[in-house]
Amino acid sequence: MSGYGDKPFGLNDVKLTDIAGAVQVDLPSARVLKFSERMKSGELTGDDMLAAVASFAEAVEWELEGGGISLEAYALITGRTASSSGSTPNRTLTLHGHGAECFPYFKIYGKSLSECTGDIHAKIFKAKVTKLEGSLQEGEFFVTSCSGIAIDDGTNGMFQFVQNETAAVLPTT
Repeated sequence: MSGYGDKPFGLNDVKLTDIAGAVQVDLPSARVLKFSERMKSGELTGDDMLAAVASFAEAVEWELEGGGISLEAYALITGRTASSSGSTPNRTLTLHGHGAECFPYFKIYGKSLSECTGDIHAKIFKAKVTKLEGSLQEGEFFVTSCSGIAIDDGTNGMFQFVQNETAAVLPTT
């Protein structure tokens, strides 16, 4: 029997969506989705003792790693356009990067299955990439990673975790 105490296992699915929710890209070889809340805190001392502590969540720092992020996903998170020419099996997809580009906000949806039949969804609502990297190495698959910061979107907050007793699909556009 599934329950809310089930433990999430592995990374089952990751999807990226533009901030408007009109375009969605699946990351079929997603390996890692990390997140941590960045806190702002302060302490008040007086009479040689700690009198009060204040802290609040300021942002969410996140990191994605995948086996060869698609050029469509790369375009979505950088605001660039991938152009296509030819047709299968001779299709060519090209993404051009230029300097001084302003990257857009986007959403990240991740899913982990539970040890039984449920799942957990992690939703990051207003993310912006601050670092992109990848490597092509002999004897290894093409692995890419990106990281960034997410802020409150004014409606949903910074993030949301949803635990489903029965596994559910990630949101679609």
